[in-house]
Amino acid sequence: MNIVLTGFMASGKTEISKAIAEISKYTLVDTDDLITQKLNMSINEIFDKYGEEYFRKVEHEAVLEAAKSDNAVIATGGGVVLNKANIDALRETGLVFNLSPDFSVIKERLEEARKTRPLLRHDSIENIEKRFNDRKPFYDNCDYKIHIINGRTPRSYAMEILNIVEDNT
Repeated sequence: MNIVLTGFMASGKTEISKAIAEISKYTLVDTDDLITQKLNMSINEIFDKYGEEYFRKVEHEAVLEAAKSDNAVIATGGGVVLNKANIDALRETGLVFNLSPDFSVIKERLEEARKTRPLLRHDSIENIEKRFNDRKPFYDNCDYKIHIINGRTPRSYAMEILNIVEDNT
């Protein structure tokens, strides 16, 4: 069984997935890493050169590859949830967790995240908040919601998620 982490950009998917892998038997699979390795380009470069539609196609291929994993913690990109086929594939082999901060938490993390997140670079706070709110229904299509706040460690969230998984196996 896999552990799948979904959530808006800067919600903690990467750090929490690393913490899960460090303290458990789960291997780490990051769909963004699969994409960058396959194309030998950064996510920003892919968006700049090919656009979002192409990126989503490659992202879907990476999700299908990740879903074939066994005993992996899979960190997904923030937009993976927009394609129902992605979630369906991931759910076949795993439990889907949504890391769910309030927008105020995302807003606090935005300045640093703006440097590395393709959809943040030239966006206003208002546009980012609109995207955050527009995606909520997609994020709600998960098996478990983990409320994210500033001040908790990735390891504490990892322990919480691992306890839920243990209760379901």
